[in-house]
Amino acid sequence: MIDIKYDSEIIKNKRETIKKQLFERSINIKTDNFSKIEDNDLYILFELYDEIFLCSWFKDNFKGKIILKLSKQLSRAAGNTKTSKCIAEMKPEDIKFEIKISLNHLANFNKVDRIKYVGGIEAASVLDGLMLVFEHEICHVIEFLIYHKSSCSKKTFKNLIFNIFGHVESTHKLIGVKEANMSIFGMRPGDNVKFMAEGRTYNGFIQKINTRATVMCFDERGRYIDEFGRRLTKFYVPLESLMKDD
Repeated sequence: MIDIKYDSEIIKNKRETIKKQLFERSINIKTDNFSKIEDNDLYILFELYDEIFLCSWFKDNFKGKIILKLSKQLSRAAGNTKTSKCIAEMKPEDIKFEIKISLNHLANFNKVDRIKYVGGIEAASVLDGLMLVFEHEICHVIEFLIYHKSSCSKKTFKNLIFNIFGHVESTHKLIGVKEANMSIFGMRPGDNVKFMAEGRTYNGFIQKINTRATVMCFDERGRYIDEFGRRLTKFYVPLESLMKDD
């Protein structure tokens, strides 16, 4: 696998072949901007990548196990690959990998109107985003098998993912939960807001936005103290429950 190297046109053609076969084999994914996906679709995708990009190396040689999952917990990373720290000492049949793909980044893909990138390559659709993230995670698996460690910031990983998939960066610029929520609700950290809780109105400011907003409210009995010595209480509030307090 380490000797595989494709030029950009071949990579493009192979991706198109994978798309066509995925549309045929998947129950859920029939268009580039699909709205439903299941774990089984990731297994189909892995089989296609192994066959079309990796000359069926995993099918013919890998004796371990690869678990593929969609994750609602991943909010910053679009994908994640884990294996045992003792992989170097393990028998081939005992090696296990777990690859997680963020559902959040797939669901939020079209919620913000801007260009998205993965690995320095433009992702024009939800499926493009999925495939490019998947390629990144496949390279982590390959690097773990060869070197028993993996880091996308290291030269070995960058060379590997460029040679096989043409990626020129190791990061993504997809739409995360924070960016999607800020766009949908029109709120940002620092904004003054108000909300109802336990029958009363609270006034405060947004400290952070993720799946919910972290709102700090001035409170004489609060456990948090700001730089001016004022006490605050922290609340985790759904963004749809907030109103701007101008």
